[in-house]
Amino acid sequence: MTKKLAMVTGALILVLALVAPGCTPESDSATPADFYKGKTIDLVTTGSAGTFNDLSARIIGAHLGEDTGANVTVTNRSSAGGLEGLNHVYKAEPDGLTMSTVASVKFITNKVMDEPTAEYDLDKFSYIMSIDRQPYCLFVAPDDPYQSITDLQAGQDLKLGATTPSGPTSLGGLTVVKLLGLDATVITGFKRISELPLAVNRGELNGYCLSISNAAAGVRSGMVKPLFILSTERSPLAPDVPAISELVDLSDEDMALVQLWGTSLSASNLFVAPPGLPEDRLTFLRGLADQWVQDEAFRAEIDQAADYEVQTYLTGDEVTQNIMGTVATMDQFQAIFTELIEKYRA
Repeated sequence: MTKKLAMVTGALILVLALVAPGCTPESDSATPADFYKGKTIDLVTTGSAGTFNDLSARIIGAHLGEDTGANVTVTNRSSAGGLEGLNHVYKAEPDGLTMSTVASVKFITNKVMDEPTAEYDLDKFSYIMSIDRQPYCLFVAPDDPYQSITDLQAGQDLKLGATTPSGPTSLGGLTVVKLLGLDATVITGFKRISELPLAVNRGELNGYCLSISNAAAGVRSGMVKPLFILSTERSPLAPDVPAISELVDLSDEDMALVQLWGTSLSASNLFVAPPGLPEDRLTFLRGLADQWVQDEAFRAEIDQAADYEVQTYLTGDEVTQNIMGTVATMDQFQAIFTELIEKYRA
């Protein structure tokens, strides 16, 4: 009787071990390809409907579902400038069933400016890929007196416009003021990006910093033109527009700031998963992303969503390297921007 009881007890322990969380046969032995079949993936986009962030999520979702056999749902969480979505994904279960497309600039500037409601750490997300790299430019009116850096440096009481105080238009304007030593202030509070070219056209502003694609409507209308790019190199999207490093001599600190804009603060769409994603699933997803960017059909869909030919795709490893570099110098850039805000923001 004792022997029989021991056998039953041992069998029960074995069954419990197999069904315990984290110890299922599937989690122990299933390959990532097997794991995703029949599952539901929640693909969160931090952009509102119709934005490139939203459209690219739907393109990625379609390919992800086709290649994994999973059912992919796209969820918009764009409240608070996408912070709702970022915080949600960061705290999600790291099983590979929650992912997100993220607009990179606000994602990073939240942390550069130590935004208290940003409940995530840049260096802990699982990075799968990046789509596009849009540099920021200084845009001015074609008939404005300030048509060169020399003109700007000779000006007095210049006004550069921006939307949110901690956003990239504000930080970009502050960067321009610092790099060129301008007599200028950055005025925030414009509700929409579309208001900036109108304000420049009315003479209320002398310029503003924005990514090339976001400024395209103002450029097409003839209200503004790009004067230079906040980068150390020209962009294939605007090959005739010089990089600021071509026009002025930069100190080591200023060069580091320009390089930040050329890499981490360039506008792009990140494809990410929560921290702690199992390495085999991350490798699997990165492999799928690498296949997509080699596929002409996928690239054509992305180009159509962007309304221009996207030039740059970065692997998960490349994105991670850029992010780690930014995190390593975060204190330095926080100090720089804090000082600039106190000096030059109205």
